[in-house]
Amino acid sequence: MTFPKNHYELLGVSSSADSVALRRAFCSLSKTLHPDTTLLPAEEAAFRFQQVCEAYELLIDAKLRKAYDQSLLLEANKEKLLPTYQAEDQNNPFLGQVRGKEVRRSLSGGELFSLLLLGIALLFSLILGIGFAFSQGRELQVRPSWLMVEESLGNESSTRFRDVTSPPSANTIESTFISSS
Repeated sequence: MTFPKNHYELLGVSSSADSVALRRAFCSLSKTLHPDTTLLPAEEAAFRFQQVCEAYELLIDAKLRKAYDQSLLLEANKEKLLPTYQAEDQNNPFLGQVRGKEVRRSLSGGELFSLLLLGIALLFSLILGIGFAFSQGRELQVRPSWLMVEESLGNESSTRFRDVTSPPSANTIESTFISSS
């Protein structure tokens, strides 16, 4: 089953048809598609009959028809001006080909706004974390505990931690952390 592209195709008339031709096409289609007179299933008949009624009501009104014709012209011009988009991968709407070149679709306004909010949230949390570290007097760069090796200094009150990434040295204060229990 092919769906018509526009209301003119739905009614089976040309775009230059007058109101008499529209009325004749509507009457013949309404007789064949009306849910009470057709052999189609009730749901499909009702849907198709409703489409025919909507198309006729739009095309019979001069102002609505003029606006509809202009929208059809705009749509036709867009199709002529824009290159065709052929999807390489049906599962990925971001990839495609335009005249043999691989392209990505541009981000929509909502996607750009989401990225902006994400960046602001990241920057805010970074500033907040640094602010809390300074307010509590902590260092900004601290070695994680899983990189430290615990060495006992002999007495039970002090323990020394040595950085695993640097070579063992008793003289280097930078790689040694002393904590008291």
